Amino acid sequence: MNQNNFERVVQVGKKFAIDLEAMPGAGYMWEMTQNPTGLELLSQKVVSRSKEIGGNSTQRFLILAHQPGNYSLEFELKRKWEALPVETSIFTIQVK
Repeated sequence: MNQNNFERVVQVGKKFAIDLEAMPGAGYMWEMTQNPTGLELLSQKVVSRSKEIGGNSTQRFLILAHQPGNYSLEFELKRKWEALPVETSIFTIQVK
């Protein structure tokens, strides 16, 4: 399993996006494993980056920062019918 770590600084009351490469045609989609207090998941959508059927896509998570603090957001790339993720991405979010 691959693990990636990222850091972001955002302002209180601001929206920010996290974009992750997904493969919905093969069943691989990202899931946010928790939703910490102070951050609110507003939406998620998949945007195709390829005109080919089954091509890679970007999965965008739109999040609102409510409270100052340091937060950890973990995302897992997996198929719904499989227990273990093939990749994990952790974002450390500092809200000022």
